[in-house]
Amino acid sequence: MSYSLIKNMADKNKLPNCVLFYGNEEYLMDYSVKYIKYRYIDENYEDMNYVVFEKPANLNDYFEFANTFPFMSEKKLCIIKEAGFFTSTGSLDKKEEEKLLKYIDENEDCITVFVMKHGKPDSRKKIVKKLKDKKAVFEFNRLNERELTKYILDEFKKNDFNISMSDANYMANYTGYLEYESTLSLYHVNNEINKIMSHNNDRKSIKTADLDMLMIKSVESNIFRLVDYICENNKRNSFEILDEMLLNNTPEQFIIHMIARQYRMLYRYVILQKKGYSYNEIMNKMKIKNFIASKLAKQSKNLNMSTIEYYMKRFLEIDRKIKTGEIDSRVGLELITNGIIGHIPSKTIS
Repeated sequence: MSYSLIKNMADKNKLPNCVLFYGNEEYLMDYSVKYIKYRYIDENYEDMNYVVFEKPANLNDYFEFANTFPFMSEKKLCIIKEAGFFTSTGSLDKKEEEKLLKYIDENEDCITVFVMKHGKPDSRKKIVKKLKDKKAVFEFNRLNERELTKYILDEFKKNDFNISMSDANYMANYTGYLEYESTLSLYHVNNEINKIMSHNNDRKSIKTADLDMLMIKSVESNIFRLVDYICENNKRNSFEILDEMLLNNTPEQFIIHMIARQYRMLYRYVILQKKGYSYNEIMNKMKIKNFIASKLAKQSKNLNMSTIEYYMKRFLEIDRKIKTGEIDSRVGLELITNGIIGHIPSKTIS
C-alpha cells in the first residue's frame, strides 16, 4: 500500500524530492504527509522550513520558498494541495512548467508533496510523466475487506488492546466503510476504534458485545438486519431496527429503496445458486464482498424464488402508492415490517 511505501522511503531517507499523492482515501494521504513532516522537519524550525499552499493559481510563492536554503535542517518541506494543473482541465504557464520540470530533476533541498484529493492526474501531461518516470506518483485507494480488518487489528494492538480476527472483521463490515459507494474514510473508522477503546480502557479486551453496544451501525448493515427479521416475520425486532434508522434520520423512501435492492440481490443470488454456481463464483459474478455473500447465503435459506418475486411485486406496489400519494412513506415501511407483506399466498410457496 502507498502509505507503507512512503513510510519506508522516508525512514530510509530515499523519498523523491517531488511526489504526487492522489486517490479516494484521504486519511492515508494525510497520514503520509504528517509522517514525512515528522521525519524531515524539526518543529523548532518549522516556520522557516515548512509551508502549505492551497489551490495555488500560480507557483511564484512556491518557487520563492523552494529557492532558499533550509534553516538548521537538511530539507525543507512544501505541501501543495489541489494543484489544478495536474488534471486534464488545468494548465500551467509554459515557463512555470519548464521551471517545475527542472526543479524535479535538480532541487534536492526542498521536498515537495502535491496532494490531490479531488480529481485524477492526467497521464498525458509532461509533469505527470516526469513524476511517473521517477516513481514518484502514489495512488491512495480505499482499503478492501482484508486490509481494513488488518488495519483495525493493528490499531487496537498498538494501543495494547486485544481483539480477535473475527471481531475485527465484524467491525470492518459494520462500520459502513466497505459499503457500495460509501464516502466514509478511515477517519470514521478511527473514531469508532477510539470510542470503543475509551469505553473498554480498564480491561483492554474487545468482544462482539462491545461492538454491538457502541458502534453506530451503517445503513447497509441495518438493512441486512431488517431483512433478516422480515424473512423471519419477527415484527418486534423489525420495528426496533426501523425506529433506530429513523432516529438516525435515514429517509423513509431510501430505506424502502435499500430493502428492495437487498431483495433484488437475493433474487440474483438464488438464480445463480440454482444454476449450479459455487459460492466464490457467485461472489465474482455479483461483484460482492464475502461478508455480503455470506449474508445472502444465510437469507436465501429461508426464501425461495417465488417468495422473493412476491415480495418484490409488493415493494413495487407500495412504492407506486407512495409516489401517487395513496399512502405516505412511513405507512409503506410499516406495511413491509409489520407482517402484512410477510403474508404470502400459499400458491407462491414451492
